[in-house]
Amino acid sequence: MTKNQQIQLLVIISTLLAGCATGSGGAPSSAMPALNMAALTVCEPLQTTDFAFTSSADGDGDIYLYQASTASIVKITDNDVQDHWATWSQDGRTLAFHTLRDGNREIYARVLPNGVAVNMSQNEEQDLLPSWSPNGNYLVYYSSRDVPWSGTGPIGGNLYVMRVQGSVVGRIQTDAFVSPSAIAWSLESTTLFYARYGTGKEGIYALDLKTGEETAMLALEGKLPGIASVNPAEGTVDYYVDEDGVVDIYQLSLADGISRKLTPGVGKHFYAAWSPDRSALLVTSAQDEEGQNYDIRCMAADGSYDVPVINDLSDARSAAWRPGIQ
Repeated sequence: MTKNQQIQLLVIISTLLAGCATGSGGAPSSAMPALNMAALTVCEPLQTTDFAFTSSADGDGDIYLYQASTASIVKITDNDVQDHWATWSQDGRTLAFHTLRDGNREIYARVLPNGVAVNMSQNEEQDLLPSWSPNGNYLVYYSSRDVPWSGTGPIGGNLYVMRVQGSVVGRIQTDAFVSPSAIAWSLESTTLFYARYGTGKEGIYALDLKTGEETAMLALEGKLPGIASVNPAEGTVDYYVDEDGVVDIYQLSLADGISRKLTPGVGKHFYAAWSPDRSALLVTSAQDEEGQNYDIRCMAADGSYDVPVINDLSDARSAAWRPGIQ
């Protein structure tokens, strides 16, 4: 069987499965995110690699898993509250995410496929935006435990790190954030990259975990920056900038400080995940029309294609390719 025949068979199988699919809690097929099957013939990593993402298809935010082997989507969490921001362990067997299931945002982790979700952060304040280190040993996240949240507006706080084995928690950044975005790791798991805005500190920063030294990598005065990708290529940092309602993703070279644009320059593009072979990105995007919900699109690293992957009427965002398992 040729590769194209295999893809066509997956399309047929996925269509049949969609007619009777339910989530882990018995959600009807109408509550499942819709996969654009045409994307499989364009975005080649979709043929071999799973990815997790958040969707509001059932009315609230839950985490779903696209499975490349069957070109299908299964539901990973099933709650009446928001579960968001999935991040994978290095071996691709465990998902961490933040959730409101306890009344406040907590970091949970679940071994797939049948593990029980475990509360890793266990704190009464807001713990959010987890990012798993490439070496698999640590989860870093934001916490408002030292800067209590009022319940409205941006959630400020500090960076915290947790050793996955033993759940030892410690604060690693002393200056509080006005509002957090994603956190990226260096490949050696020794440096964190993050964005700041407000109080004249707008820009991209690096934190050396060995020395505790914070370095400003790129000044973006008067703009609203954020980290776009938690798995950047070696020697780079991916970030987004909101300029007059247009949000684009850029790649910053740490060697020469030069940035290049990764997204089309139309609409809003916030978060991106590089495929394991670095040939494509899954991008959280709203570019088709004004006011639309966010979609997940696959964009070629060389700009040769840009195709919607999850683009139904619900809100889909924050895709994360699954490492280690193909």
